Amino acid sequence: MGGEGHFSDGKTAARHQVDVLLDATGLRITSDAAEITKHWPYSAMRAIDPPREGTPFRLTSQADPDARLALSDPGVVRELRQRAPQLFQTGLGRPNVRRNAGIIILVLLALGLFLWQGLPRISAPLARLIPMEWEYDLGLKFRGRLLSGAGICTGEPGTAALSRLTNRLIAAMEAPPPLTVVVADRDMVNAFALPGGHIVVLRGLLEKAGGPDEVAAVLAHEIGHVSERHPTQMAIRVLGIGMIADLLTGDGSTIVEAISELGGALLLLSYSRDMEHQADAAGRALLRQAELSTDAMANFFNRMRKAAPAASGNSLAGYFSSHPPLAARIASEDETAARRPAALDASSWRALRKICG
Repeated sequence: MGGEGHFSDGKTAARHQVDVLLDATGLRITSDAAEITKHWPYSAMRAIDPPREGTPFRLTSQADPDARLALSDPGVVRELRQRAPQLFQTGLGRPNVRRNAGIIILVLLALGLFLWQGLPRISAPLARLIPMEWEYDLGLKFRGRLLSGAGICTGEPGTAALSRLTNRLIAAMEAPPPLTVVVADRDMVNAFALPGGHIVVLRGLLEKAGGPDEVAAVLAHEIGHVSERHPTQMAIRVLGIGMIADLLTGDGSTIVEAISELGGALLLLSYSRDMEHQADAAGRALLRQAELSTDAMANFFNRMRKAAPAASGNSLAGYFSSHPPLAARIASEDETAARRPAALDASSWRALRKICG
């Protein structure tokens, strides 16, 4: 069967009237002057627009991707529907659409699998490749977002006591990380570590602690997180590989923008149980090296649990709810703890507790 149509080669603006013949394998397109002689296999053709009543049916071919053929003869279009039904399918019924949709789904599944399994696995080695000094501003931004305007306590005697306690804990480390330890004026019983060596202790924890040894135990645990690069691993998981690129190029604009959008996401995504165990082990090693009690954390938890009998296990509010492995370890293990000197003398401990005024 044959009919007429209009053909353009896509290289010039000329529009040619052509004869169209449907044979067993495709369309034969010819012009009267034999200027145009083409054969488009049915399998290589695709519809440019969905077929519509009263509108020419426009086609192209993989062999001539710039060319266009417009068919206005209803009889030719009906015959073409019989010979090449794929040209008249719409939506997911079209082979190309199905194939492209399948590729997109596979890519999204692969990306999701990487973010779920791959990114957490590579975050640890990636974190250790980044110099901690490069992360300082990133951690500072996170600190500002997480504290939500709470002030940093700057009482000089308390700041000096906190510095002495920190230095005592890291004195025996072979390569101590650069640390910025501060007390924030909030009454929550908590403390946390951030990228760049930032550690924040909240005023509420100082007020609830029974002595400097308990604060030393908390601080040692958070230093353990920093030395294991856990905050950086969490930042990579939250912000993705883009964080690495920004830190390497020195362009922090993407990170700052992401922080503004994420707010407290880093704190909400609690450390994994493995990370907590690693920080716990590192912290206990620091306490032993500093000749301080390794039971203070367990004592702190026991006293907090007795003060809130309705709470138990991981439901205990504050520091132990965000550090569940610590809440689970409550047995006394250090028989020499009573004979060890306190982490701070009495006057320094009073100064630290009054650091916020």
